[in-house]
Amino acid sequence: MRITFFKIPQHRRFRYDPIYFNPEKEEREERLRRIKKEMGVEVEEQSDERGYKERIRGGMRGRIKSHFEVGRSERKKSNLRLVIILVLLMAVFYYLLNAASEWYSQFLM
Repeated sequence: MRITFFKIPQHRRFRYDPIYFNPEKEEREERLRRIKKEMGVEVEEQSDERGYKERIRGGMRGRIKSHFEVGRSERKKSNLRLVIILVLLMAVFYYLLNAASEWYSQFLM
């Protein structure tokens, strides 16, 4: 049995299962659905599936947009905080520099 002091971490495995997307097939199905709707032929249950997909896409867009807007506002707050801290540090440095110069001038006299 070996005693080890340091645990060497195992490498992480990335598992990616690609999803095949055929834009031509999607477009063809959309055209067929529109044509059937115009002709008055009853549209099958696929319309429910299509609506579901569109709702999911719209929801993802909304979440992504809101995520970037939140990031932007957080960045603005962070930058403002940084500026305030820098101004305070500069004021403290100026005060210490003046105090040191007065002390040094008194020391030389």
